[in-house]
Amino acid sequence: MIRIILILLLSQIFISCSSIGSGHYIRVKPGENVKTLAKEFKVPAWQIRQANGAKKVISGEWIYIPLKRGVLSQSKNVSSEYYFQHGKLAWPVPSSKNLSSRFGRRWGKAHKGIDIAARTGTAIVAAEKGVVVYSGKALSGYGNLTVIAHESGLFTIYAHADKNFTRKNDKVHRGQVIANVGATGRATGPHLHFEVRIDSKAINPLKFLAYKD
Repeated sequence: MIRIILILLLSQIFISCSSIGSGHYIRVKPGENVKTLAKEFKVPAWQIRQANGAKKVISGEWIYIPLKRGVLSQSKNVSSEYYFQHGKLAWPVPSSKNLSSRFGRRWGKAHKGIDIAARTGTAIVAAEKGVVVYSGKALSGYGNLTVIAHESGLFTIYAHADKNFTRKNDKVHRGQVIANVGATGRATGPHLHFEVRIDSKAINPLKFLAYKD
């Protein structure tokens, strides 16, 4: 299934962004099927079937659409530009506004997210509703990691958690507690490392978040 493939691709996120495949999750509307979706997104029907394994394409189900031109290409859902312009993603650590590290160059290397310092056990929430496409600790250096795919074509990434509370394929709502703050992986202290990505490219999360310091 694509979710397994996507996880394998996500393992390369922090090594080579250009090697990542792209696509996004959509919720099937009444009257839609593989043939109509293939026409709308300009993707061969067999690729949609292959991407979703045995999952039936029926109304109300979430399925993955593989897109060559990026997660925003031909998006039928809320554009990520909406979040960019209006700063609508929820702050992922509601009880802490302690921004300990910003997006950009740090120690001579690219820091592809922001770090929010908080005590171990502090709640981490989903910045927006979506589908969990990865929850685990197999990616080197990031400790307990959660990756959420959103209808808008965005991916949000939550790293170094003490414990994850979701599993792959879980649907989460905005503000839902998905993990708690920790220092797993390569971390000098308890904090959340939070990333926003479009088509595997890391974007400054502060441009999307409702809170501005």
